[in-house]
Amino acid sequence: MINRFLKFTKIEHTAFSLPLLFTGAWLGGQGHWPRLSTILLIILAATGARIFGMAFNRIFDRHIDAHNPRTCMRELPSGKMKTRTAFIIALCGFAVYMGACALLGRWCMWLSPVPLIPLLGYSLLKRYTALCHFGIGICLALAPLGAYVAAAGNAQFTSAIVLFSGFVFFWLSGSDIIYALMDLDSDRKNGIYSLPVKLGAKRAQIVAGIVHILALSCLAGILAAGNAGLAARIGFLITLALFTMLYLPFIPVARRFFPMATLAGAAGALTPLLV
Repeated sequence: MINRFLKFTKIEHTAFSLPLLFTGAWLGGQGHWPRLSTILLIILAATGARIFGMAFNRIFDRHIDAHNPRTCMRELPSGKMKTRTAFIIALCGFAVYMGACALLGRWCMWLSPVPLIPLLGYSLLKRYTALCHFGIGICLALAPLGAYVAAAGNAQFTSAIVLFSGFVFFWLSGSDIIYALMDLDSDRKNGIYSLPVKLGAKRAQIVAGIVHILALSCLAGILAAGNAGLAARIGFLITLALFTMLYLPFIPVARRFFPMATLAGAAGALTPLLV
């Protein structure tokens, strides 16, 4: 049962968002780490939010997943898990998220509903618009902002955290366009919207490339404003190299999304810590 829960929520993937959270907390602390208890609560809130969002994503997509050879063996379309159980898991994630936000202070509690809206609705976008990739970008872009508020105790965002949130938004949105290449044939057959379906694989990758250039521009803006030293510049070059690898045709699309896109995001997230 535990193994089924882990496979359903992909909870281990929360680890890949940790650099985003840590950078948000670092920026919120004005270049200092918040208390360990605050960091642990930030991680707990992110875990709960991920469980909530992933569970509802799986619930909403269960019928679509059933017609896709890549996803038909997931827990809900394969019948390995009941929809009622998935709802319970989603509510547990919600409870963990809200509890952590309450303990992080009034600002986090007041703002806690904001991330839930895109988390609940992003998976529905693929039914209506080819711009659906930017919905998941919004979801993750809110993570460092939330960590910033938790560490700073307010929502007075600096230019650095706004640029960093922009980096996260463009990085994940562009990467999701590449990810959608794996489902191009299935999405066409089942009437699912995506940029690869609308534009074709080659032109969709051009759009993804432009979006990723915007991500790198946000990161460069942080480094320029902070008078970055050698370590930060090296971090930026590593990030640039990893982004470039997302477009090498001899690398399978699945590998380009994971681990390449994940590593690109992590490298970009850690670069501001080196400024």
